[in-house]
Amino acid sequence: MRLLGVDKSRGWVRVVVTSNVDLINLYRLIGPGDTVYQETTREVKKERASGEIDSERISLKVGIAVEKKSADPMMKRIRFQGRIVYTDRELDILKKYHTIQVGRGDVIEVESREKLPYFLRLGEESREKRAVEMIVVSGDDEELAIVKIDGEGLKILKSWMFGESSKRIGYEVEPRGEKIFDELVQLLKEVTAKSNPKLVLLGTTIHADMIASEIKKRDIRIYNLISRNLQVNIGGVAGLREALRRGILGEELKPLADAIQVERAMKALLKHPESFHMGLEEVAKVCRSRRGALVLATEDFIWENIENSLLDEILSRVEKGIIDFRIILENTEASDKINSLGGIVCIEKKIIED
Repeated sequence: MRLLGVDKSRGWVRVVVTSNVDLINLYRLIGPGDTVYQETTREVKKERASGEIDSERISLKVGIAVEKKSADPMMKRIRFQGRIVYTDRELDILKKYHTIQVGRGDVIEVESREKLPYFLRLGEESREKRAVEMIVVSGDDEELAIVKIDGEGLKILKSWMFGESSKRIGYEVEPRGEKIFDELVQLLKEVTAKSNPKLVLLGTTIHADMIASEIKKRDIRIYNLISRNLQVNIGGVAGLREALRRGILGEELKPLADAIQVERAMKALLKHPESFHMGLEEVAKVCRSRRGALVLATEDFIWENIENSLLDEILSRVEKGIIDFRIILENTEASDKINSLGGIVCIEKKIIED
């Protein structure tokens, strides 16, 4: 969630929604009594002198006093309903009902003195965690893959499979291998044209060095972006999974930190199963007893249970700083592991302290 403007005297903030997690936080924070503003469109009816009614859709800014809210887990959108209390155009729509929909990329304004500290904290956390994206090229003698990692997750941009002849000569000047590396470097040029990402190579020592050499032959600028060559036992997408499990990519970006946190949780499950809790009811019970220290839940689970009173109880304790809570991004190996355990898990304080 990126702060675009703040007025502390009014308790007003202007924010841009940058992730699905932002939507979850907004849904939690905004409630009855708050005012939400958004640039929107509305159909306005006009009566002609002849008595005929025309309708026109116009752009305007409206503010509503929130009365109700709802979430759409499938579309990953939230809605706020209430009566219009502000409009920047002279229209007869004050006190009429209006719905404001919010999704990723949308900009809204919120007026709430009570919730202002939470918005400021989320904005500061977002600013601190903002990092340059990472591009990972992972290869061996069977597969070459290029993956983009940023604060929103992991995206496989492309992967290539090498044929038997390529395996025998280890990427050397064989027509198909040359074409694959030509395509790789061209794609790297495209994804680095508007940003300056960290470029990391994964593979066995021989394969990572070979990939670096092939990139250098084709484009020295791309070669100079390489920040690390990291050794894994296998290349391709499987090599990326290995790197995430081992935590060798670091944890400056959320998907990497998620993977490391989940691996730690899996170790805690194996070593201290009695202090590892799964499922919403059990996790809520442990948090209520103040034994819980860390809760991990997947983004899908949060959306599916966003109206659940037990989840609301847990998140209320998070807001008060009683427990730590981490939302695991969807469509990752880390989220698959947590989903296999019920979508939400909790580790007791004594395990974290040990």
